[in-house]
Amino acid sequence: MQHFNKSGINILLEQSKATPRMCASFFFKTSKKEKIYGINSLLARLLLQGTKKYSASELALEFENECIDISSKAKQDYIKLSLVFLNEDFKKAMDLVADLIENSTFENWEKEIFKIKGEIISDLDNPKIKLTDTFIKEIFKNHPYSSTLTNILDDIDKITFNDVKEAHKQMLENAQAVVLVGDYENEDEMLSYLEEKFPFMKSIPSENEIEDLFKNDINEDKTIFVEKNDAMQAQILQGWLVESFTSDKCAKISVLNNILGASGLSSRLFINLRDKQGLAYTVRSQYETLLHSGIFTLYIGTDPKNIQKSLDGFYDELKKLADTPVSDEELKGAKENISGRIKYFTQNNSQIASVEGYDFIMGLGLNYGQVFLKDVFNVTKEDVKSIASMLLSMPKLNVIIAPKEYRI
Repeated sequence: MQHFNKSGINILLEQSKATPRMCASFFFKTSKKEKIYGINSLLARLLLQGTKKYSASELALEFENECIDISSKAKQDYIKLSLVFLNEDFKKAMDLVADLIENSTFENWEKEIFKIKGEIISDLDNPKIKLTDTFIKEIFKNHPYSSTLTNILDDIDKITFNDVKEAHKQMLENAQAVVLVGDYENEDEMLSYLEEKFPFMKSIPSENEIEDLFKNDINEDKTIFVEKNDAMQAQILQGWLVESFTSDKCAKISVLNNILGASGLSSRLFINLRDKQGLAYTVRSQYETLLHSGIFTLYIGTDPKNIQKSLDGFYDELKKLADTPVSDEELKGAKENISGRIKYFTQNNSQIASVEGYDFIMGLGLNYGQVFLKDVFNVTKEDVKSIASMLLSMPKLNVIIAPKEYRI
């Protein structure tokens, strides 16, 4: 991957020979707090709803006729547009997306709000989604990362058309990157065309007010019990706020995560809580890295009568890792598993564009995966023990969804 700065526009290019379709990702880093929860998610959807030149239906037909796949999404730290198109359609694809980004009219914004509300209400009927939503809402309380489904549902009717326009203006003023991966012939011609078409994508330095807002409100162990009396299965999510990818603990937490519950059938939680004790239908751990924080979580779906036993099982498995060094074989297997996953998720042009663009806009630089893997292979048995001990000493949040008679 190469980085070019053309008139202030950050462009990342990766030559991928003998691939018929090129992939492009357009990243817009989020540096300001949403005025209203859900406005960035709404904006991402409205970007595909028509421009000054094309109505929503005409725009959809243009993409369909040119066989261009396009999608948009908003996450905690960025808004992203992704495209996949034939190599020879590079200029046509760039013409369309440039018009879309700069000249969106945000047609049918009220209709889109109505659709989002319906989707959220439907999603929250799913106990696992409700579980995660409750967890994120509490662990990131009073922080922009708490833009959860329930918070969005509460706020989204407050959004006005002017709010959408202001959010779009902020999007264009944030740090940005254009990422292209494919088989191209003339690099200079591509760069010149991007420079011509995307002058509005110049990255303008701006104060990151979200970072200043971050505060950890989890000062002691806390349990939230959500009653769902028709639930046949208890859903349990236990987690901590931890350091993210800018910390030297990131690789260490990743290795512990793999050993504990992220490696499927061979993970300790799976073997000891599911296979040996029969507690779990599903059990796993997860480490999610964000720009301003990380989250480490343990999840289990179990018979409601086993809630306390499952929580005890979480503690026991962490305690074992804190007290007894892992074997050479287990440590090696975890590192190789992480390496394999990174390779698996950067196999095609679309994956490479997405991963490299995200790493760049988060300030991690080019080819961060290789840097991270070097750190992973330097993780020791003592590092794993220290991270397990750290988690045991930190205040944690438990969220439990189950019938009321199983409240603990």
